[in-house]
Amino acid sequence: MHNSLFGLTTSWLGGFQPWLASAMAFVVFGISWLPLTRTALDVLHFLSPLAMLRYPLFLVHKTDFDSLAENLDKLRWFYSPVGTNIAMGIALSLLVCGTGIYWMWQGWQRRFPNPSATVLSKRQSYLLVICCQVIFLGFALQSDPPNDGNLICLLILNLVMFLALIAALTSDRQSLYDWARYRQQIVPSNQKLWRRYPLLDLIWSDKSPAVVAIAINFLSSVIILTPWALLEKNEINGFGGVIGCLNLILIYAAITQLFLFTKTRNQEIWAVGTVGSAILLPPVILSMLLLTPEKAPFLWLSSTFFIGFWPSMTAASGNTFLLSILSQWTVLVLLNFKLRSQLRLAGQSASKALLKA
Repeated sequence: MHNSLFGLTTSWLGGFQPWLASAMAFVVFGISWLPLTRTALDVLHFLSPLAMLRYPLFLVHKTDFDSLAENLDKLRWFYSPVGTNIAMGIALSLLVCGTGIYWMWQGWQRRFPNPSATVLSKRQSYLLVICCQVIFLGFALQSDPPNDGNLICLLILNLVMFLALIAALTSDRQSLYDWARYRQQIVPSNQKLWRRYPLLDLIWSDKSPAVVAIAINFLSSVIILTPWALLEKNEINGFGGVIGCLNLILIYAAITQLFLFTKTRNQEIWAVGTVGSAILLPPVILSMLLLTPEKAPFLWLSSTFFIGFWPSMTAASGNTFLLSILSQWTVLVLLNFKLRSQLRLAGQSASKALLKA
């Protein structure tokens, strides 16, 4: 199922496609051999059949695979001892794998008959994020978690999930062109509310830009994870970190949408390369310039995904957080104005073509 969906969604990779698919499978399989960390990252262990191999190894005192059973007796899911209960461990493994298979099947059903459709509808994405966040939250709720390990792992998992969500929800050029062309046209009476309130169209229509849907998914994630944050009582600037992460996710989504709306060749490659550079290059360049978060908090907060939650950032002043958020909003507004102008131009061009015909 994974290979079929991957093949349907990444045909633009060409000959690099099978290599990337093999590398992804190898990474997931390799992670499952690592010891359990008692953090949210343990969800990756349950994506492999090796998750069930840990239990018989745990019952054997000395084996050549002691690392597989390490920390198994301390593993919890919503504080339930799934590490020492084989039945609960099997049920959890089936839940994690079953959830992944179900959503991959939904994506395959959408893409197979219509390769130009998005992998998921916006309605499906809202349910997908809720399912994933509940599973992540279960692994994050440990009786004795490592210091700050859960927070970092949750941020990494959410960054990967939202990058995948951006790829799954972002419409191609033709879909956006059709949406800009027909959005103002007469629609059936049962959908007149969509015509009067374009925001609803941005929330539910699969051909509309994905920025609003990404923001809704992020806010639902914050609501689900807020009880865990209150229980953990981390010494971090939670509000500023959440706003900064939301801004960067929306910036990545707007960049992706803009590239997919251009007429250039290999739009997907340009979008992936630009977003990847926006994530990786700022911390690399700042580190090479020896500008640590303590020396240049504004630059780190403005450009790095989860630095707002970093313990060393607690000393940053409120003005620094405010300026970094304002700079992110400025970039986000400019990107969305550019996207809006392109959509309006596409709609006007189509209308003029129809009038001339």
